[in-house]
Amino acid sequence: FWLKPFWLKPFASALGSGSFDCPAHVRTCRADTMQSIEAAREAAKAKAKEQIEAQLGEQAPRSLKMMFPCCGGPVKTMETCMCAVPADQQDQVKKAIEKYKNV
Repeated sequence: FWLKPFWLKPFASALGSGSFDCPAHVRTCRADTMQSIEAAREAAKAKAKEQIEAQLGEQAPRSLKMMFPCCGGPVKTMETCMCAVPADQQDQVKKAIEKYKNV
């Protein structure tokens, strides 16, 4: 065909190289990156909370372990029943609870 579509040249070069430099694609790529970073951050927070719950579950006296389902897990149980925690462990438990709340 003798008439060449001159208006397709910029699009053909962009499509052929596989890279899109238009602002709309750059914005969506940045948004996807930010969403993946936020998802990774939330996953790290969840993992940290699980570790603290496991730590408090191991440190809890036997009499408190029975109350975990009633009080909402090891953290809330230990916070509510701090008087049942041995005196030498209370500082560690308080620090772990604060860390749990700040995460």
